[in-house]
Amino acid sequence: MGYIQTALQYSEWALESILLPPFRFSLPLVVVSLIWAGPRQRPFHTRRWKPYHWLALTHLLFFAAAIVVGVLCQNPITNPGVPHHAGRSASLCLDALSYGSFASCAFWVWRMKGFRWYAGSLMALMELPTFGALFVAGMSVAGHWL
Repeated sequence: MGYIQTALQYSEWALESILLPPFRFSLPLVVVSLIWAGPRQRPFHTRRWKPYHWLALTHLLFFAAAIVVGVLCQNPITNPGVPHHAGRSASLCLDALSYGSFASCAFWVWRMKGFRWYAGSLMALMELPTFGALFVAGMSVAGHWL
């Protein structure tokens, strides 16, 4: 299977992982929170929304980065006793991506003054697929599939 097909498969699995129990319960809460905060804080009807706030959507690049790490550093051997040379550096890269993802969420919620509830809900909604991508990429790097 080629890199593109593998990346598409991992992306599909990452989006499907939102249906796993920890995410399954948080997704409706986040969506309801976003829908509830929208009319209350009215971020688009006030002058508080700045054009650079659209850059918060770049947070979804963490999803793509995690999938790329999972595809390029996948463990071809599924035996956990066999050492994997790229596993340690790929694991550190995934850790850096997860911390960077948290930092990005915190930065954008802090930056969007005046409608932070809406911003927090939006960032949480974007964080769920990123968690899924990190989950699938971690399984790929470690070679331990569910």
